[in-house]
Parts: sequence; C-alpha cells; structure tokens
Amino acid sequence: MIYHNSILCIIWDFYFMTDEEFLKALGANIAKVRMEKSMSQQDLCSKIEMETSNLSAIENGRQNATALTLKKIGDALGVEVKELVRL
Repeated sequence: MIYHNSILCIIWDFYFMTDEEFLKALGANIAKVRMEKSMSQQDLCSKIEMETSNLSAIENGRQNATALTLKKIGDALGVEVKELVRL
C-alpha cells in the first residue's frame, strides 16, 4: 500500500509540473547522480559519446533528453533510468 501511495505522489507532482520545471528537475537529478558517482561531465560524455555542451544543456533543463539518451546516461552511471527520473 505504501508503494501505491508513493507512486500516486510522484504522478501528482508530475501532473502539476510545467514542462520547464520537469526538465530542470530531471537535469538537476542527473547532475546529482553524476556527482555522487564522482564523474565529471567530460567523463560521462566520453562514455556516452555526447558533446559536453549537450549534456550541460540537459543538466540545466534547456534540452529534452530522449529515452535512449537517458538509458545511455543511466548505463554509464551504473543506475537504472528510474533513478534518473526520480524527482
């Protein structure tokens, strides 16, 4: 039952987020996970073959990451995609 309620809270939070707020929260969480793994943007970009400017735009909420990009980021950081979107 607790799991069910926590899912509802997450969905509720997403419902009231603007697209801009969602992208900023997602990007901030990606940056947080990356830093917890002691990885620089350059390190991560090398692993996923992405320009640093693109990762910076994602982490700052200025660019919408595709599902495949989120998977690549998650794989490179050693986490599941759901950890990246846990806002």
